[in-house]
Amino acid sequence: MDLDDILALAEAAEPGPLENARARRVARTVQAEYDRSLTDRYEILVDTDLVDPLTANTDEATRIARAAQLAKRGAIIWRATGSGKSMSIPAWSDEMATIFGYAPGTLRLTPDRLLELIHPADARAFQSSVERAWRRSHPNEVTFRVIQPSGNVRYVHCDIEILTTDGEPSGISATGVDVTALELARQERRRLATREAMLCADLAAADAVTGLPTRGFLTDEVDRARRTSGGALIVVATEPATRLSKTTTDEDRDQLTSEVAGLLRTIADSGLTCGLVGPGLWGVLAFPPQDCPAATELAQLLVDKLRSNLFSVNQEALRLNAWAGVVSFASGTAASGFDLLIDGEHAARDAARKGTPVNVLDRPAKDEERASRCRSRVQHAVTTDRFALYAQPLVDLGINEVTRHEILLRVRGDNGELAAPWAFLDMAERVGEILSVDKWVIDHALELIGQGVQTSHYQVNISGKSLADPGLLTFVTDAIRRHRVKPECLTFEITETALIENRNEALAFATGVREIGCHLALDDFGTGYAGLAYLKYLPVDLVKIDGVFIVDICRSPTDQAVVSKLVELCHELGIRVAAEYVQDDETVELLRQYGVDFAQGYRIGRPEPIAASLQPAENTIEFEIHFPERRTAMG
Repeated sequence: MDLDDILALAEAAEPGPLENARARRVARTVQAEYDRSLTDRYEILVDTDLVDPLTANTDEATRIARAAQLAKRGAIIWRATGSGKSMSIPAWSDEMATIFGYAPGTLRLTPDRLLELIHPADARAFQSSVERAWRRSHPNEVTFRVIQPSGNVRYVHCDIEILTTDGEPSGISATGVDVTALELARQERRRLATREAMLCADLAAADAVTGLPTRGFLTDEVDRARRTSGGALIVVATEPATRLSKTTTDEDRDQLTSEVAGLLRTIADSGLTCGLVGPGLWGVLAFPPQDCPAATELAQLLVDKLRSNLFSVNQEALRLNAWAGVVSFASGTAASGFDLLIDGEHAARDAARKGTPVNVLDRPAKDEERASRCRSRVQHAVTTDRFALYAQPLVDLGINEVTRHEILLRVRGDNGELAAPWAFLDMAERVGEILSVDKWVIDHALELIGQGVQTSHYQVNISGKSLADPGLLTFVTDAIRRHRVKPECLTFEITETALIENRNEALAFATGVREIGCHLALDDFGTGYAGLAYLKYLPVDLVKIDGVFIVDICRSPTDQAVVSKLVELCHELGIRVAAEYVQDDETVELLRQYGVDFAQGYRIGRPEPIAASLQPAENTIEFEIHFPERRTAMG
């Protein structure tokens, strides 16, 4: 029954049999509420009127109240007094009292009391709707919340009508109904629609350059296969057949990587999962179905196609060397997805050393053998200095000037080419060798910084796993003193916060570096576990919002909501905010609007080598350190 039905019923001269029956039921309900109120010792301030309301000799307000009661709607009535410019004390029907949570006749209504019963956030809107209807002599409607004596909150929708006497406005009637169920259902529909619109593709599952699944995604897929059907993992290692020229840029290398990924897509069956598992390393997960070619044959095909294809780098033709390792695994094998990936990489390297296209492992390696092999690789890289340090600028968005540089690690492969270390660091962390890598980076980075003019601020990465070492703080303090680095120019950036094993040691390190004048930062913020908890007890000066929230922020309302709230939260806690993966001017401007303090990414500047050229002069050796030049975000 809507408002028109109610008004039509109110205009009827004589009630029908159905109305009489409903009225009798309402009267019995009111009597029962009245008797219950007496039993509960309520003070009856207004006697309940049980007179039959269906007589024809009633005014408009009474008939509207009667109709509203029959429709299970409550009513609040105001009558004009004096010249009609003011209103009388409101009166409500028994049904409206029940909606507000009061037994009929137990509460005397006043204007102030009525507003107190309405939710504070809605009281003004209700009052304004009633006043607007009276002022304009026009119907209105409003939905508001009421707070019942029990503390329960109910939603009420009221249709506001102007009462007339002899054609002149004489009062106001607000007929209302409890719409809590309808309102909650509407809110849930709106929430679901918002959630659906805000859901995004998992950008962390796909490599930004190739579009192929990342190492983490492929590892999870291998884990799924070993728990169910078993299968075979193919790891293909590629490297240029000839040395790349010195003019080759990062963009050229990205183009080559993209072309290799495109070729792999055309070779591998669409039902197979291909992924980029490291610089020059590709993974293909093959399942047992009979219509899938044998894993060894597929590996041979991949190698042949990659070797025979002609690629283009910096407008020059280039061929690739390629080798493949194949690891077969049965359903339920104890080796994890990470273990199988390491075995596949080792098999591919063995194929390269032996000069064979494909090397096949019938079963995963033993845990001790695998761990020993990984530790040896890391230790060999550390002791033979197969590392190099790069620097990437960060711009201060407040003054539009580069004021910081992050020191980044690069790992030299067997072919002498430097590559990003993410696969290598993943392995080092898994086998407990990351501390030696971190110490190499700290010592060499501080050595280079100490030989420069120290006009910038430098951020040096430390794995969260390394914080468990109680001697790390002593090592850092000694390196700062030995290389004569200004502590205030250093920020130690904790990566992989999910790997923090000992909160006490992490807090001791963080407090210690702060006490000697250095700063502390958290990397990849927003994606790691317990990230917000770290802000409570670690003396953090800077957080870097993970790039998955930045790379598509101009087109993603979800990323915009996350970043803006993270910035607001961090600033409330006295923490500065940096954003990585900044790719264009539009993103720079949006981050500036959100109050982000620093921006980092290819738009600001790519990582560049920290050049240390040896210049002999008589019996001394001088180091000339070249950090990337300071520049603005727009030039």
